[in-house]
Amino acid sequence: MKLSDTERTVLWVASAFAGLVHLALPGLLLWLGGLAYRWVLRVEFDPKPGAKRRVRLVGLGFLAVAVVLRRLLDR
Repeated sequence: MKLSDTERTVLWVASAFAGLVHLALPGLLLWLGGLAYRWVLRVEFDPKPGAKRRVRLVGLGFLAVAVVLRRLLDR
């Protein structure tokens, strides 16, 4: 698949941004998830102990993907 320079940059920057949001605002993301569950699925969202830590781990995964994308796409 051919991507323009802009598209390549957007891919890794969006992944990095998502990672930073997950690291910095896990409580907000869990709250938004609960809101979406209530409004869309009509079920109660009950995050378990350690949920914020797991959200932050997902953020680290996003950052790792951003690093790999930047290295692969800048060739």
